[in-house]
Amino acid sequence: MLRYFLHRILLLAPTLLVALVLTFGLSRLVPGDPVEQADEDNLEKSTQKETELLRMYRRKAARLGLDKPVFYFSIQPAAYPDTLYKIPFRNRREMLIALLRQNGNWPAVERYFVGIGNFKTGLQKLPDTLRSEARSSLAQEINDLQFTADFSIAQAQLQTMGGLLQKDPVLQQGMGNAYMQLLKSFQYLQAHPQKAKLYLPAFKWLGFDNQFQDVLYGYLRGDLGLSYNDGKPVNAKIGRALVWTVLLNVFALPIAYFLAIFFGVRMAVGKGGRFDRRMNNVLFGLYALPAFWVALVLLVVFSNPDWGMNFITITGMMDLDKNSSWGEWIRVGARQLIVPIMCLIYPAMTILARQMRSSMILALNQDFVRTARAKGLSEKEVIWKHAFPNAAFPLIAFFGSLLPELVTGSILLESIFNIPGMGRLLIYGMGTQDWPIVFGIMILGTLLSIIGLLFADLAYAWLDPRVRFGAESNPIAQV
Repeated sequence: MLRYFLHRILLLAPTLLVALVLTFGLSRLVPGDPVEQADEDNLEKSTQKETELLRMYRRKAARLGLDKPVFYFSIQPAAYPDTLYKIPFRNRREMLIALLRQNGNWPAVERYFVGIGNFKTGLQKLPDTLRSEARSSLAQEINDLQFTADFSIAQAQLQTMGGLLQKDPVLQQGMGNAYMQLLKSFQYLQAHPQKAKLYLPAFKWLGFDNQFQDVLYGYLRGDLGLSYNDGKPVNAKIGRALVWTVLLNVFALPIAYFLAIFFGVRMAVGKGGRFDRRMNNVLFGLYALPAFWVALVLLVVFSNPDWGMNFITITGMMDLDKNSSWGEWIRVGARQLIVPIMCLIYPAMTILARQMRSSMILALNQDFVRTARAKGLSEKEVIWKHAFPNAAFPLIAFFGSLLPELVTGSILLESIFNIPGMGRLLIYGMGTQDWPIVFGIMILGTLLSIIGLLFADLAYAWLDPRVRFGAESNPIAQV
């Protein structure tokens, strides 16, 4: 068993590495710019000038580790530079990529992009005394041009800008040179395409100082990174939510297993009897009821003061603090958690009870059970000492699959009952595009899935000494 255990532990590392690569890749493919989600800088609504916006963006990107290459290397068309990640603002990077796909001449695209930035900065530096309608229209045109990848539309916008400058001599004197440089860079871009480079692949080594390595080292240290929304550690957010989810499951899972074993064994022993038939109908009925629907019904019924049944609350434990007594925590916690725990118990119990019944019926028909009865053992000893250990394998396997729920939580139930657990945190992360939270929960779920399967395998051998891991299929090797 030790050899098998070490073998599974060694497989844990590459499995987690593959999961990390996949989640990291997904996090870089999702829409939106995490740097622009910074609440403290408020980049999208800021009225700061261009230079101040760039400074704020680069500062936040450096703090989040997003000012580095994504991976160790890149394989992309030869026309693409290896420094696109340094361009601030994702929509600007996408505009440059769109221009590259049409033209293929990166130096010309870069020169044109710099010309737009210089014109925009120069326009913002003009004295406030030069405020005019032409200046406002010019600012709007340059902002539109900055995100225009269609050459025909860009040319029309440049002509409009030239007409606005001609109408205002003072504006022409201050921005004429910048406009001519921008116009020449655009004309050069149109006249010198290099589309052949778009069809030539290029391998570029970007070094070890990259975003993936930072994430990998962080995960190895147990650091899940910083939230995109408020810059706070993801570990702290997940730690607070994990307490609530574990609290629910610590009560729900043991009760579900106890009830499932009790009903399943009793149904199997009395197979075909009155209790077996009635309990089968009850289990099928409960299985057909969605947990979220039952939760909503119970919430409406037991939290309605008009019916005199104001037994539960969905906000009580939020109002407690460290100074609250244990009795108050238990009283308020029972009112808020009793119904969610019930809604977690019955779906698991229905599945486990059916599995317990089926496996117990199979075990009771085995030769070793008949031998135990022939020896004169009591029915209680036959059931619990001989049949039950052999019938418990489905329960162990199911527990291995339930273990990740300690991390992922119940999304619907936690949302319905206002429980700040992992499920609600996951929904929050997806809704606000706070991907470090989402993918941190996914990695923890993957880790617990592997641990759950390993636990199930080891429990098999503990319950049944005949199980030998790694043995060959011939009978002699299994002795």
